[in-house]
Amino acid sequence: MTSITPAEKIWGSLSEPIHLNAAGPSEPVWKDNAYLSFWDNDSQVFGTLHVATSPNAPSARRARFSVCAAGRTVEVVEPLDEGTFQSASIDFGLDGRVLVDHPSVRAELVNAPLFAVADYASSDLIPALVPGEPLHHFQQACTVTGQVRIDGTTVGTTGHGMRDRTWGFRDEAAQWVEYAGLITVDETSFISAMKFLRTDGTLATDGFVIDRARSTQITGITFARNAAAQFLWARLELDDDSTRVVSMRARHGGFWVPMGPAETEGPAFGTYDDFMTLDSEDRCGGGFFEQGMVHRVA
Repeated sequence: MTSITPAEKIWGSLSEPIHLNAAGPSEPVWKDNAYLSFWDNDSQVFGTLHVATSPNAPSARRARFSVCAAGRTVEVVEPLDEGTFQSASIDFGLDGRVLVDHPSVRAELVNAPLFAVADYASSDLIPALVPGEPLHHFQQACTVTGQVRIDGTTVGTTGHGMRDRTWGFRDEAAQWVEYAGLITVDETSFISAMKFLRTDGTLATDGFVIDRARSTQITGITFARNAAAQFLWARLELDDDSTRVVSMRARHGGFWVPMGPAETEGPAFGTYDDFMTLDSEDRCGGGFFEQGMVHRVA
């Protein structure tokens, strides 16, 4: 695994610039999101960077860095200005370099793309909040190299991850009531599988199994969980009539994910990321399982 000099051109759709003045105050919430989750099972390092800005919803502007390294878990959540992916301590570079400089944690990470892009914009998995204005949504596997420093201890990391870039009109609590998503990367393939329960009661499934030769769409997903609703395994049905099973080998921990406003007396979308070592096709990799649902009791 090698480090590659950051460059926006290698990231294509994942380096899409922020859309300034994309929506006015009377329109639904517009969000520009950039996201990186990463894991190094050998070094026991895993984390997430997530930045979201909006031209018309100040409460939707947030930068977050959650990381577990050196046996410690640290989270930094900061406000983000309009039209930028750089907060007081977090700088998410669309070219593949992310920097965190905070009293509780410092990190410098470089990510470089693997395999092909998963283009969720090509389907209607996430229904358009505004007719004729679909949410643009792209994911791609990557290598992640760098270091994290917590409490005077520096840990190097050389692992894998997943980058995500979305932009458009978006309101999670208005578009679905529950969802689950599985991400896993190994040396040979990238799997992104998502299943949504929409507000009209219908289920929608989408995703991709991507290797160096091709991208195969996922047409059906079955998730199995334990008594605490934690991920155990997934059975993925593919459009070439094959089936892929992904199972949990070891669970490492995770984070709650801030999705909506900082405080609300109405519906709130609660989401959790569970990082794991995963097995698929007799190969061992890493990744995470994300579960989210709308909490309505207030």
